[in-house]
Amino acid sequence: MTRYQVKLLRPGVSFTKPVFIDPTNMLAAANVIVTQSDIDRLTKWKIEEVLSEGEPIYANKGDEAAFIDGQQKIDIDLIKKELKNLVRVKPPFTNLTMATEAILKDFYTRVNQNNNPNTNDVRAKAEEFTNLATDNPLIVVYALEYVIEGNVYKHVVACAFYAVRLGIALDFSRPKIVELVFAILMMDVGMLKVPSTILEKVSKLNETEMQIIHAHPVHGYQMLTQTAKIKNSLASVALQHHEHFDGSGYPRKIKGAEMTEYTRVAAIVDSFCAIIERKPYRKNRLPYDAMKELLTLGIYRYDPIYLKTFLDSQAIYPLGSIVELSDGSTGMVVMANKGKPMRPVVWILRNAKNVRPKELEFVHLLYVTDKFISKAKYPEEAGINLDIEFTDLSKLL
Repeated sequence: MTRYQVKLLRPGVSFTKPVFIDPTNMLAAANVIVTQSDIDRLTKWKIEEVLSEGEPIYANKGDEAAFIDGQQKIDIDLIKKELKNLVRVKPPFTNLTMATEAILKDFYTRVNQNNNPNTNDVRAKAEEFTNLATDNPLIVVYALEYVIEGNVYKHVVACAFYAVRLGIALDFSRPKIVELVFAILMMDVGMLKVPSTILEKVSKLNETEMQIIHAHPVHGYQMLTQTAKIKNSLASVALQHHEHFDGSGYPRKIKGAEMTEYTRVAAIVDSFCAIIERKPYRKNRLPYDAMKELLTLGIYRYDPIYLKTFLDSQAIYPLGSIVELSDGSTGMVVMANKGKPMRPVVWILRNAKNVRPKELEFVHLLYVTDKFISKAKYPEEAGINLDIEFTDLSKLL
């Protein structure tokens, strides 16, 4: 549900779907006008927000304009706060990813060699991931660039960041998200059974090589349950993350409810990260391409509810995407608007004359209806150096 500030509501507003004080207490049914007494009562009770899956409708254009202006200010103030946090957590992000890669390399190697693998260190990193990504929702912006040079360890680390964001959007509890991340960090251990000659092959894999690839989930599950003594509910993510919702995946062709909740999350973030990684046989692809492919394949590969939630939390141009707007300006997607995947909020990096704005500038496409995203770009194609942009950003916040 979308949260709406009570202080922005005006008498006479209605919502296209029911509006709630909290998830169990309805304030007004769909298309029922909210009165001044309703607003006074909310204020008296010190209720600052109401919830609705619908959109507000104002009969008075002045009230509608005031609401839009107020909502834009709230959203942009929130974005500025999240961007400030994002600049601040770059060193912790780098330290966490580097440390986790080292721990995973040791853990995967020990599991593969049956040599006393330590799950406690991996579990501790799952806790750190959950804390960092929960406190800093835009951390996935860093994950986009980090995962491009993907290896098995970078891949699962990037997946973990996206899993936290999706888990939060699905209303998973914190302990549940920690378990989810723990399972995802371990899910590709079976890849150590795949020869590097196959992983690095530029040409198309033959049938035998594909069979070896398709066996890695089984190897991973066996290694985790038998050697690392991981419980089945977590090891199942290694076994199932290449299964499809319609039963067309591998290795066991299970489907629907046979896939665990954690696996349904893992299947989405695993595919998304794999698409944007650079491969021996192709360059890295745009986040937009990844989302578009997920949505195209989603009719049979992924849990439709989980996939829609992922789209709502990321937008069709996922957070961190570099995009060109219809007016010729270039920016970065920094906020998704639930239910409006084509209308995110864009931080403007270059104006239509290809000049960096002197002050922070945002386009809230949910409300600025005379503009739209015309295409996605690679940063280098747009002449954007993200390290420089974030360094300069810190001076403006």
